[in-house]
Amino acid sequence: MSPPSLGNVAFPNLSKYLENITSILHNVTAPPNLSEIVGCVNSSNLAEGCRSPYAPHIASSNIFIIYFIYSILLFLDILLTIQFIKYYRVLLKRSAGFRGAIAEDPIPISFIVPIKNEPLEVIQAMLMRFSDLDYPRDAFEVLFVSDDEPSAFAKIKALVESTAKDLGLNARAVRRTGGGRYRGSAFNWAADLAKHDVLVFLDVDSRIPRDAARRVAAQVDDSTLLFLGWDGYISLFTKLGKLLKFVYRYFILYGAYLGRALSGDLILALGSGIAVKKSLLKRAGGFCDCVADDYDISLKVLLAGGRIVYDGGAPIVVEIPSTYYAFRKQFARWVFNSSYVIRKYLPSLLKSRLPLRHKISLALNLMQHPLLVTTTVFLPIVGLAAAYTGYVIPPLPVAILEAALGVAMLVLLWHVVSLTKREGYGMLESLAIAAQNGVLSLMIDITAFAYMVMGLFRDAITWRVTPKGSSQLSFKESLAPELAYTGAVAAVFIWALLAHMWTFALSALALLLVLIYGLHLIKS
Repeated sequence: MSPPSLGNVAFPNLSKYLENITSILHNVTAPPNLSEIVGCVNSSNLAEGCRSPYAPHIASSNIFIIYFIYSILLFLDILLTIQFIKYYRVLLKRSAGFRGAIAEDPIPISFIVPIKNEPLEVIQAMLMRFSDLDYPRDAFEVLFVSDDEPSAFAKIKALVESTAKDLGLNARAVRRTGGGRYRGSAFNWAADLAKHDVLVFLDVDSRIPRDAARRVAAQVDDSTLLFLGWDGYISLFTKLGKLLKFVYRYFILYGAYLGRALSGDLILALGSGIAVKKSLLKRAGGFCDCVADDYDISLKVLLAGGRIVYDGGAPIVVEIPSTYYAFRKQFARWVFNSSYVIRKYLPSLLKSRLPLRHKISLALNLMQHPLLVTTTVFLPIVGLAAAYTGYVIPPLPVAILEAALGVAMLVLLWHVVSLTKREGYGMLESLAIAAQNGVLSLMIDITAFAYMVMGLFRDAITWRVTPKGSSQLSFKESLAPELAYTGAVAAVFIWALLAHMWTFALSALALLLVLIYGLHLIKS
């Protein structure tokens, strides 16, 4: 009997349609059973990995290339993870950390603060923080370096002069009219205008510890670049902001800096909280006119025979992003900086007279962002490729590296949880936050990977100020990379179902669910 119709339009036979769907589901290719896996493990084929007998034929050379690249990433990730475990072990043994010296006799200091397109209230708040410094007012000056248009600068200058007069501070605003694209060249220009020989460079959103000037006065000399440390605060209490604050504190402040310094490894200074004398700045060649000015000057100082000292006192506290869009903008720039600096300085670093231990430590430090980004992007691809080619167990060398990295990551998380428990976090809470940050990395690293590749070939990108405060709420950018990634995985999942490839479909579904959860976190 033919299906009923209306004119030339035929209605589908619903029962036949359901029968076809049921047939497809019943004929989905089954994964290999336990006896097949045991047989593979007991055979000599384990060295080549265990594959499903239903797997499509793939050239062994193609599989080898994928696993070869994957193995290199796994090996480097293991080295980086072991390095951080060492830092946390040292940090947990010395719960009080360390504290740099504090000078009793003040020396003149010039604080240099770059500004561009900053709200007047942000500039005023920064100036007011200097009034809380435990330092004689006549022993320091504050220099705001502006790249703003003349009309905007006139308001800034008037605000700085009036506020400084009310607070009894020696502060002034100067406008740079040319000579470079980035703030590094502004730093060099301001250094020539500064009245004093000791210079401290700060971001305009920085919160300064009361004893910061005395710590600078005690430790900066003709061969020392001092880094005052770096922690973060959030101005908007969003869920994502709280997640990022956890990372900035426990992975960057405690792991990448305090733990590294306590272990005796060399560090590279971040952009806010750098103190240096004019003589060392000139000997190193000054700041670069590039986006990676902090890493650049750190490496220049080391290659010029100077040293970088991490001060263990209360760190400079700067605003960290509270929204996904603001964080993506900032993180993409960080990843570009790392790739740029690797390309420019790694050969010179390896040829330098630094001890081999410091060369390896610095190389891993520079590779940290590119390595994590590449692994985060490549790992899902390897997982899908393995599922498509039918690998139930990867080749033995790869399996060993995966197991080693898994153990190292568990040890690392145990140390992080031990550290967070001291400050009131529960174990499950810390693990949940770490997992959510891992999902965010999966989302953001699609964009970051593109910037990483650009850093390997380009010297510059457009510098755009990271939105701060309430301006983050109105700042939006396209989610095209994240949506395209999610859409591509969804298409793979549907195709795998239609092709009756159950293992492949299950792998794609798992990744798809993680990406959907990531899109949910972005909106939080």
